Amino acid sequence: MILLFIVISLRATSLLFATTGLSYMGPLTLNGYRFPLASIILLFIFRKDIKNVNKQVIIHGSIIGFFFLLTMTTELIGLKMTNSSTTSFLENTAIIFVPLVDAILIRKAPKPSAIISALAALAGVGFLTLKDGHIGLSLGELICLLSALAYTFAVIATDRFSKRDDPFMLGIIQVAFIGVSSFVVAMIVEEPSFPTAPTAWGVIIFLAIVCTCFGFTLQPVAQSKLSAAISGLFCAFNPLITAILGYIFLNERLGTTGLIGGALILTSIVIPAISPLIAPMVKKPSIGN
Repeated sequence: MILLFIVISLRATSLLFATTGLSYMGPLTLNGYRFPLASIILLFIFRKDIKNVNKQVIIHGSIIGFFFLLTMTTELIGLKMTNSSTTSFLENTAIIFVPLVDAILIRKAPKPSAIISALAALAGVGFLTLKDGHIGLSLGELICLLSALAYTFAVIATDRFSKRDDPFMLGIIQVAFIGVSSFVVAMIVEEPSFPTAPTAWGVIIFLAIVCTCFGFTLQPVAQSKLSAAISGLFCAFNPLITAILGYIFLNERLGTTGLIGGALILTSIVIPAISPLIAPMVKKPSIGN
């Protein structure tokens, strides 16, 4: 649990540093430097272990990496158009989408708690995007919801594969896949220039080492030892930590409706996580022998 909380906290700080980095370079360029650097570091440190990785781990790690590539790309594009708090709240609605999408994949009706959670999240998104008395998604907020959808499949893939493969090797492979892909995409779309500002490289190095080498690589390890319910509960800390950091360091304000929306989204994330824990407490005792 402690490991997952540390991972979530590191992921939350990434939006704060990414916001600074986006003032120096485009979103694809930022990923194009961050993930290749993290990949080089990880592959060098674990070069002996990586030789023993089999084809299945490479395929599964690449699948997770693909969904995280979509997540990170849409996240940074959305972050360029809206603040870090809103981005984090909207992206983490993925935790509500996970049980719904998972129910569809296994062809099983979602639990009542998942439906209630989804309705609370929908109301939260409505309050979070309320402008001048009308609900309206900006382009940036819409992209953040697309990031949430991509994150949904990343979480499901991680849950499936981390139970059958070496979770640590999965983490390294997924970072390597994101590294190669993000660099290629950045070269094609943005034609990045070499950053010269010390602050820009400070951001890239922090994101690569702290948020990626530790955050991304250790998430499958942490998630492999916990149930999806507990993992979902801890993920609720991500938007909360991001909102606090954004308030302190970036002077971001959500406003009254934004705070209500954020509170509803946090509640929606917690509902499916705690329902399995409290269900035994509310069951009526059996009558008879």
